[in-house]
Amino acid sequence: MKSLAMLKMEKNFIAVIEKQYPRKPYEYFDLGYLRMRLLEEVTELNEALKSGTVEDAKGECADVSNIVDYIFEKLSQEKEAKP
Repeated sequence: MKSLAMLKMEKNFIAVIEKQYPRKPYEYFDLGYLRMRLLEEVTELNEALKSGTVEDAKGECADVSNIVDYIFEKLSQEKEAKP
């Protein structure tokens, strides 16, 4: 059984290597885009939970958690950039 941290790392690795996503999405995407992606991922999580497919739901949890991490990093950068 994979932990949430393992699923998140796996998904990030696949995103960078196979999908050519940026390694640090929080440096590339603005908050509006990240917020939109979070809402999309929460919808996907909700659908996976409704379907009762545990592995799919766990994967969606990892996606939601990764997006939350990106938003946190983006907010941290913006706070640091302001005097």
